[in-house]
Amino acid sequence: MNIYKEYFQTLKEYLTILKIDKNTKGIAGCNDDDIKALIDKKGKLPLAYEEYLRSIGKFFLFDFMDAENMSYEDLDYTTEFGEQIFESNNFTANQPVIIISERRNDYISLIYPDEGDNPKVWIMSEYWDDDEEEENLTTRMNSFTDLIDSFFTQTLINHTAGFHFVSSEIPENEVENHIRNLYLKWFTGLKIIKTRVDHYAGNNVLINNLNEIFMSYYSINENFINEELNDNKIQF
Repeated sequence: MNIYKEYFQTLKEYLTILKIDKNTKGIAGCNDDDIKALIDKKGKLPLAYEEYLRSIGKFFLFDFMDAENMSYEDLDYTTEFGEQIFESNNFTANQPVIIISERRNDYISLIYPDEGDNPKVWIMSEYWDDDEEEENLTTRMNSFTDLIDSFFTQTLINHTAGFHFVSSEIPENEVENHIRNLYLKWFTGLKIIKTRVDHYAGNNVLINNLNEIFMSYYSINENFINEELNDNKIQF
């Protein structure tokens, strides 16, 4: 198994356990026909990007990517919008390029497929001060998997904030219990992932990095997580 496939399969497991994007179309990958169609349009795909598409890249993962759309199903729109940004910035790529995402019609991210299996990710904004001397194209991340890792980091840090935005369909006298149950499910998911991290014996550097990100978050909150689960008699 290549390291990128294993990495994205592991990430998919973690996101599924934590129920990330469970209220959207869900987490799904592209099939062989999807990938072939994209290769026919774009040419060669960097391996890391292809494995992302095959594992989790089919639909818009609003929660995981904080409203940034990197989905296969919306890639035609993303490409069209990106080309408009290129035009507004008088930018012409001097090598093959894939516009991989856009965020709220504000900026795009792109990769150069000839830069290897795990290329740098570049960012370009829609609006730019004409007086600026620098080009409106800068490195966003040193690799595609670094970008995915950054999404995972922010998901761990920020996801629980959404628990406090409670639907009006929840009766007022049940709101507190509703929020508590969301936290308990979150803590339970974290414990399950912690067990998997503890038992991982592989040498995939990408998974090791992913697990380090998880443990950095988990270790800070471990005592509180254990106390809450114990108080509610949830055992592992």
